[in-house]
Amino acid sequence: MSEPIVEIANGQIRGITKRSIEGYDYIAFRGIPYAEPPVDDFRFKDPVPVKNWTGIKDATKYGDICAQFDLTLRNFGGNDNCLFINVYTRSLKNVEKKKPVMVWIHGGAFLYGSGNDMHFGPDYLLRKDIVLVTFNYRLGVFGFLNLEDEVAPGNQGLKDQLLALKWVQQNIEVFGGDPNNVTIFGESSGAVSVHYLCLFHANKGLFHKAISQSGTSFHNWARVKNPKTYAYALCRALGNKTTDPKEAVTFLRSIGSDELVKAQEEVRRASDNVGNRFSFGPDIDDKSSDPYMPVAPEIEALKGVHIPYLIGHNNREGILALLDDKTFTALQKEKYQYIQENFEKTILPRTLDTLKHYNLTPEDLRKEYFGNKAISLDTSGIYADMCSDLYFVESVHRVLKIQAEKSKTPTYYYKFSYSGQVSLTKALLLNPITGACHFDEVEYLFFVKLRIPLGLGSLKRGTPGYRVMERMTEMWTNFATYGEPIPEKTNLLTEEWPPIDDGTNLRCLNINKFIAMETVENLDKRFLSIQSSSTKS
Repeated sequence: MSEPIVEIANGQIRGITKRSIEGYDYIAFRGIPYAEPPVDDFRFKDPVPVKNWTGIKDATKYGDICAQFDLTLRNFGGNDNCLFINVYTRSLKNVEKKKPVMVWIHGGAFLYGSGNDMHFGPDYLLRKDIVLVTFNYRLGVFGFLNLEDEVAPGNQGLKDQLLALKWVQQNIEVFGGDPNNVTIFGESSGAVSVHYLCLFHANKGLFHKAISQSGTSFHNWARVKNPKTYAYALCRALGNKTTDPKEAVTFLRSIGSDELVKAQEEVRRASDNVGNRFSFGPDIDDKSSDPYMPVAPEIEALKGVHIPYLIGHNNREGILALLDDKTFTALQKEKYQYIQENFEKTILPRTLDTLKHYNLTPEDLRKEYFGNKAISLDTSGIYADMCSDLYFVESVHRVLKIQAEKSKTPTYYYKFSYSGQVSLTKALLLNPITGACHFDEVEYLFFVKLRIPLGLGSLKRGTPGYRVMERMTEMWTNFATYGEPIPEKTNLLTEEWPPIDDGTNLRCLNINKFIAMETVENLDKRFLSIQSSSTKS
């Protein structure tokens, strides 16, 4: 296979031609540095653009992932030097004919993941005429140490994302991409990141359309509550009882990345309070000299998103909650009993804020979903549905209501319901529960290489799952190209998909074995009705 060479702003890079799982060839430039390594005294600081180099830099292999606990291999991996970007295109010929650019922001609770092809292979999306970009950004304490002080104001991981988008603007034309037609898209915490970018940085000309898959700034896991308490807990776990921000930063810079990740995992798993699991992530960084998020995002979100926006969720996101997040195996009988007896402790701290928004208590919530039934293995399906609504659907619906009222640009709403193919999450659960779980839709946009060693295989031509992939990639790339997911009906896309126009009765494309428009009642109506029945009683 040939090794193409291009010249970007920083110097020359050598890529590689690869054969896709679909049988076509594409060109990949992998592991391109977009920032100076955030090591030593640069750890916990804002990213700095990479310096120019001489000679030809190798971009045939992925760069290291950011330091994290590897959920798949069950070990600690990655390191500080991880700020790399990957670019994929079908051809470098006729680069003057600019292609739409799609920039993927990976999920993983701001703790896990990378832009590499283990989860995000380009094979499906590059069937279409686009340029695809993926990248790494700092995770956990490395990207989100927030001592509520100028020495560590937080959100370095989000600033990495901004710098990656600036790199795209500066360099994407070399790969045949159109810097004036960039769509950002992401799933889970990547989708939250997309919403944050739309709220705080949409006026910088870095992107022009956005897709949020199962994530918004309203999610009760999207922002850390009291972040400095976790930072000092991390210091204590490593033997330092300081409460001085400068001393804490100096100390944490002296710790190796593996040891720091291990201590971070200990802090996260030290309590049965589920809030600890989201101990390092975004929050207000108003102590920064260059803040990313100077005010609470839920306040900024009330203004709406004012670029074409595609947003949605899967129909049973909460199946993910049936996994024990300490062992990543299915919840056992004893765990359900613990949830039954300690219900309030097992919901996220910011979930209490969500409930207050509707004038509800945790007990109101439990009664609404379970009635007089106990939370148990037998009612795990109800538990999954409650978690779907509480942790995903409610916040998406809240954004949709704002969009219907405030935005003059189109917003498209989808619900992904297809569960015909065994998903990664269900493979871990060993549970035949029906419905599309968190992350399931991603497997119909990207080739997830991890499926192969797990014995799950790839999508086969002629199967319903393959047809779902064809529709998903067509709609997503249509949106990136035209700002509409279905600009006209075809044999593949047999429905019209109009944008929402009402925040209560939501126009929604249900993506299943086939696609169909339906009207979905905003979840706030259900939650508000719980409030009124509580008030009456």
